[in-house]
Formats: sequence, C-alpha cells, structure tokens
Amino acid sequence: MIWSVKKMFLLCLFGVLFIGTANAQNTNINPASVNVEALSDAQIEKLISEMEKNGMSLEEAMALARARGASQLQIDQMVKKINEYKSGKRNVKAPANDSQETMVPEVKLSEKAEFKATEKNKQVFGFQFFNSKNLSFEPAMDVPVSESYSLGIGDEVNISVYGASQQNYQLTVQKSGAITIPDLGPVHVYGISFTKAQAKIKSRLLSIYNGMGGDRPNTFADVSMGSLKGVKVNVIGEVNLPGTYSLPATASAFNALYLAGGPNENGSFRSIDILRDGKLVCSIDVYAYLIDGNTQNNIQLRDQDVVLVRPYAKRVKVAGEFKRTGLFEAQADETVADLLRFAGGFTDKAYTHRLELYRNNTRTLSFKGVSADQYNQVQLMNGDSLVAGMLTERFENRVSIDGAVYRPGNYELTEGLQLSQLIKKAEGLKEEAFMERAVITRKLDDMSLKAISFSVRDVVNGKIDFELQKEDRIQISSIFDMREARTVEIVGEVQFEGTYAWAENLRIGDLIFQAGGFKEDAEVAGLEVSRVLDYKETSELTKSLLHTFQFSLDRNLKLNLEDEAFLLKPFDKVYVRRAPGFRPQGAANIQGEVKYSGDYGITHKNEKISDIIRRAGGITSEAYVRGASLRRRIELSEAEYQAKVAIAAQDTTMTEADIEKVAYQIVGIDLQTILGHPGGMEDLQVKAGDQILVPSKLETVMVSGSVLSPVAHTFTKKKKLKDYVYSSGGFAERAKKGKVYVLYANGTTQATKGGLFGRRFPKVEPGCEIIVPEKPEVDKAGQASKWLAIASTFATLITAIAVATR
Repeated sequence: MIWSVKKMFLLCLFGVLFIGTANAQNTNINPASVNVEALSDAQIEKLISEMEKNGMSLEEAMALARARGASQLQIDQMVKKINEYKSGKRNVKAPANDSQETMVPEVKLSEKAEFKATEKNKQVFGFQFFNSKNLSFEPAMDVPVSESYSLGIGDEVNISVYGASQQNYQLTVQKSGAITIPDLGPVHVYGISFTKAQAKIKSRLLSIYNGMGGDRPNTFADVSMGSLKGVKVNVIGEVNLPGTYSLPATASAFNALYLAGGPNENGSFRSIDILRDGKLVCSIDVYAYLIDGNTQNNIQLRDQDVVLVRPYAKRVKVAGEFKRTGLFEAQADETVADLLRFAGGFTDKAYTHRLELYRNNTRTLSFKGVSADQYNQVQLMNGDSLVAGMLTERFENRVSIDGAVYRPGNYELTEGLQLSQLIKKAEGLKEEAFMERAVITRKLDDMSLKAISFSVRDVVNGKIDFELQKEDRIQISSIFDMREARTVEIVGEVQFEGTYAWAENLRIGDLIFQAGGFKEDAEVAGLEVSRVLDYKETSELTKSLLHTFQFSLDRNLKLNLEDEAFLLKPFDKVYVRRAPGFRPQGAANIQGEVKYSGDYGITHKNEKISDIIRRAGGITSEAYVRGASLRRRIELSEAEYQAKVAIAAQDTTMTEADIEKVAYQIVGIDLQTILGHPGGMEDLQVKAGDQILVPSKLETVMVSGSVLSPVAHTFTKKKKLKDYVYSSGGFAERAKKGKVYVLYANGTTQATKGGLFGRRFPKVEPGCEIIVPEKPEVDKAGQASKWLAIASTFATLITAIAVATR
C-alpha cells in the first residue's frame, strides 16, 4: 500500500515538474523525455517539499524515477540540482504577499550640499566639527551590524538553517513590520534590536524544525542582516541646511547634523532634540562629545525621525590667551571654570590669576575682574565676553652678565647678591677681559636707565663691590672689543693674497709664508711695505700720508740681517710686484692652406703674421691669398666692461646682454702684400688668441639683399658687379642701387662710388659677397598728412603777413 502511494506521488510529481500545470493530472508520462536542466527553482522547491511531506528520501525518489525509465544522466542532474538548492546556492525568498506592499524602493543616500557660512557662524565653537572634510560621521557599510541595531522597514534578514535540516531564507522586513517565513508565517521584528530579533526568529523556527530543540539539537539556525534600507530623516530648526535627508540605516544623529551643516549662528549645540512619532527620544549635548568624547546620546536614527536644533540660550565670547577662542555656549548654572574647560584652558603665555569679564546689562555694559579663586563661583550670562591677558615681559629675580666671562647669560637674583659673587657664578673673567672699566645698566622705578661704571680690577681685588638689583645688566668687555681688529694685508704676486691677523713679532717672511709663497712671476727683489702714520704723527696736520719701506729677499724667504729685524705693525700693507720681463705664454692659431696648421707660441713682442706663416711652413699651392683673414680676441678689462654697462643703462638701443667681456672681431689683412713685403706696414704684430685663416681657392660670388633671387654664382673674370646682380634677377623695387657694397673674403669691404659719369661699383673677387641694401618703407599716408600740415601752416603764415601789411 505504501509503495503504491509513493508510486502515485512520483507520477504526479513528474507530471507537475516535467510537463506543466496544464497536464499535471496526466500520469502517463515518460520521464526519459524530461529536460532536467530546464527545471526552475520553484519546481525544485516543490519536489523537495512533497518529498518531505511524504517522508520519502532522495534515494527512494530517484529509484522510482529510474524504474519509470529516467536515465542515469537525468538522475544525476536531478540529485545535483536538489543538493545545490539545499546547500544555499539557490536561496529561498519570501513569497509575495498580495495583501501588503512588500517591495520597498531603494533609497538614494543624500550628499552634503555646499553653503556659505557667515563669519559669525564660523566663530561658533563646534562649527568645524560639522563642516570638516575629514569628519563626516558616515557609518561603515561593510561591517556587521551592532547588537543594538534596530531593524527597519526594507531591511533584509538572512536565515541559514544547517545540520540535519538545511534551508536558506532571504527575507525583507515588510511595511507591516514583519518578515514572512515560508510554512511559518509572519514574525514581527520592526523596531527591536538585532539581538532580540535573532532570539525571536530562532524561537519561531522551532515550530517547523524540531531538531533545533531539546538538549541535543541536530539542527541549527544563523540569523544575519543583509542589505539595509536607508532611512529618511527631517532636520529642522536652527541649522544651516534644513531639510529631509536620506541616510544609511545605521546612521546616527551626528551624521544627519553633518549633512545639514550643523547649527547655524543662532543654533544651539547643547540642546538638540530627537523626536520619534511626535515624542522626545533624547536630547543631545554636542559639547559632551567635543570636550569629553562621550557618544552616549548619539543614537541611531529611524525612518521619519526628526532632528530639532533649538536656538541657543546663553552664548559667551572667549578671547585672548585661551587655547580655543570664539563663541561658546553655556547652560544654566555653568560658571567661568566650566567655560575655561570648554576653551581647553590657558595658553603658556596667559596671565592666569585674573580674567576680564564684560557683561551686557540690557542698557549698558559692565566690567568685572574675576580672580582665580572666583572661577567656580561666577555664573555666566548671555552676551558675556571673557578675556585672558598675556604675561608681561618682566622678571622679578633676573640679572644678566655679558662679555668677557666664561658663562655669560641670565642668573637668578638672590637676596643680597653682590657683583663679585655674580662674576664667580659666571665662572670668572676671561684672560682678555678689559680691567679698567665696565658698566652696570640699571632700570629705575620709572623704567628709565642708569649707567654705573666701575673698575673690574678693583672689584676682583675686593676694593669695591655692588649689591645687584633686578634686571641689572653687567657688561664686561675684552681688550679686543675695545680696539679695532689688528690686521695686515698682502697683495700682488703671492699664492693667496688678502688680509691676515696681525701678531706680535710678525716679519715680512712670515706673512709671505702664510700667503703661500711667491708666484713664478714675482719680483722678489722689489718688495714694498706701506705703513699708516702713528698717533703722534696724525695729531698734527702734515702732507704725509704713509711711510714706505723697500726690501729684497730670495725665494726661500731669506732676508739680510737688517731687513730680518723689521717687524710688521698693525695695518701694514705688503706689495709683491710682478717681474718686469715676465709675460704669460700666448699663442696664435693658423688654419687653412699652410703646411703645418695649429697653435704657435708667440716668442717675442714684435712677432708678425709673416713670422707665423714662415714657422707654419708657408702657404700651399691651393691657398687663396687674397681671401686670408684674421680674427682677434678682444677681452674687456673690468673697468671697460663696467663703463659700457653704465652706457647701456642710458642708451635705449643697447642692453647689458649685448655687452660681451670676450669677443672676436675680424681684422682685414692683405696677405699677398704681407708675403711680398715681410715686416712692412701691412704685416701686423700677432697677439695672444689671434686666429689666422688661409682659405683654399674660392670660385663663387654671393649676391644677397634687395635682389629678386639671392643666390651664389660662379666667379668669372669677365663679369662685373651688375652682371652678377642681373644674374640674380636684377634689383628689387626698393633696392638702394647707390649703396651697393662688396664684402671680401678677408673681411674688408668696398662701397659704390658716385661721379660725373655715373656710379662706379666695387671690383668683384672670388669668395666675395655683393650686398644690395633696401630702402626703408615709406608711410605714404603719413607723408601726405605731413605735407598737408606744412601747407596749412604756410597758408596761415601768408594770411598773417597779408593782414599785417594792410
């Protein structure tokens, strides 16, 4: 009988799952024709539910299916689908309830809007707390909810049953405040904590999962929260951005206040009410968090909660030497001590014994000095202003000693402290202390200064002493402080010229030794020492300015006995001159068509171009002698350079950047004449840095400037200048024909000359350049205006003359 019932169940089951609702009553089904992969989750759920109701195991159900003709592949696919469903890969969701609106739309979270706060609002303590980019109070979305979290409408509750029975539920809190568990019914969870909801759900699950009860349960349940629906909160009252805000489900009151920009300049930070269903849930004092870090009243908000920021009752201005300044809020019975705590206490420079309190008496202002022992007694009123002063820069027990002592600085003024005792505290006098005089600078009662001079020697010897007073300053100088620094100077041909410290018994050889010895070009036989006049000599007006002394010594710094006895005095100046015949090595460079090009040292002052060419082996057969040129290195002295800089500062056509300390200029030479008459007028003396270029034969002539086609042409003896110009297309429209000139290869130029018989153009040679200047562009309109102005002036003049002669 039981087997027949199971058989009938299986036939009906396959009819429901594999054929469809329309043919559910037909038991003549061939299971081999069923596509198991196409079965829906609802069909799998129905199969499992019917199997559990009839007490049939999975193995028994699959055996019946196999007996009815199902293939092993179909059996395996069915077992896999059932196991996947039971293991949670296909979760059970709450069935739709047509009688309730269970679908809750997703809430888009609000973002903070920009607003411009008033200056007064920015001064209110706590403003930055709700308007900082680094502090948003945004709750974490990817962490487990706390045990105290209150479930809300639209929250998702996940239930996982495991052990002997396996099932997964993904349920949503409906608008009725309940979740609906299949085969169990609704469970009301809205508004209760997560911990209570877990206990309530597990208790209800016992009615359908018997294995969860008893002393030895074999079925267990885990309840967790899935996605949480946001809440809508109204922030009203004295806030910068009142309105309705969409917040995460775990958001707190601070999160809502942050989005609203916090209280405005009239809002209270200490009286913020949370209203729920028209009833006061709690009142928040933000100072509890700002001052003590207490978040007890920063409760979790629920949907449709109201955050009401009331106007402030008492506000006090805090200024001066407090760690925090601005506008603070005070509650009833709070005193100056409370406000001092809110302000973070005094700064390190504050005068803490007394505060200045300015109070608004509705008609006038009053002032009250609050001493430290009254801080806990004086209560605050709205409009009060509290100011902390700064310490004065006055010391009650300080004296100082400076100068030639081993430990200069400030010292404590003890009762009856004497000057001699202070010197001992400063570790005594230095050896170089000036013993004849020192000064005590003392402040009198009216803060004016008084100088008291004394002999340091007498104080040390015990002949005199002084009792010191507060703020006394003792100055003891050294002998070096009392005179000009004593130095000697050496200039000229030594390694390290400069100023050196003078010392007793310093000789000329000693100073030269300190300066690194002589340079190679030094004239050691002509040293000179100049010496300033002494005190006696300068006491009278004379024509003498200096004393000079001449000495001779060798390169080993040895002097004769008489000169060795000469001692240098302070401010002496030693001159080491250059040897008259010394000249630094110089070289000239020659390149081009010579046998041995390169650098050649200049051996004597009168060496000429022909000498250099002769030393270079003469010119080659390919040399173009008439094109040889000379580039000369020009180096400005510092004085010349500064003079040109001064000129450039006043000349608008010239800038300092145009001035070069080292430059090269072309010197036109006639090498053909030089070689024909060595030593003649054309044969220039060479100088260090000269560059001589002897080019090879040149075969072109360049035409540039105001011609139609500037180009180079082959040199032909028969052609004249005009021929080359016409070969370049002729003169341009604005060409200055009378100013044509030729630049030759050797750097010289020749211009066109005028005469009775027309223009005489320069001779053309190989390698030269014919340059045709261009006329400046004329402003015809400007010229016309100019002539009209002249004509008008002339006409006016004629009219005036005519009137005058009548």
